[in-house]
Amino acid sequence: MTDVLTLFDAPWARGAAALLIVAGTALLWHGLIGERNGERGLLRRRIDMLSRMEGFRRVVFGLVLMGVGGAVIWQSEWLLWMALGIGFVEILESSTLIAVWKRSSGRTMRKASSFREV
Repeated sequence: MTDVLTLFDAPWARGAAALLIVAGTALLWHGLIGERNGERGLLRRRIDMLSRMEGFRRVVFGLVLMGVGGAVIWQSEWLLWMALGIGFVEILESSTLIAVWKRSSGRTMRKASSFREV
């Protein structure tokens, strides 16, 4: 089996890693602050929990990109696997929670509208 880090020895790898770090930083900032109207921001005060979870998912995805870029620059295999492993689990958990939350809120909204019709 080849060493994973030999794949990162290409001359363009450090440039791509720097771009990953910049993109990860932008996603991290966007996940913390949110959109222009204040939705989907982890640090916003007056938002619902669903928007806060969507902001958390963006923050984690940004951290994963930064971790992968840092692993390439520092030639650190353990950092690569930690960033990918922890990021995969956290993004999967938050995506599942968001999907269940949206589905249950849609069901609640349908029930509420059917009660109004009666």
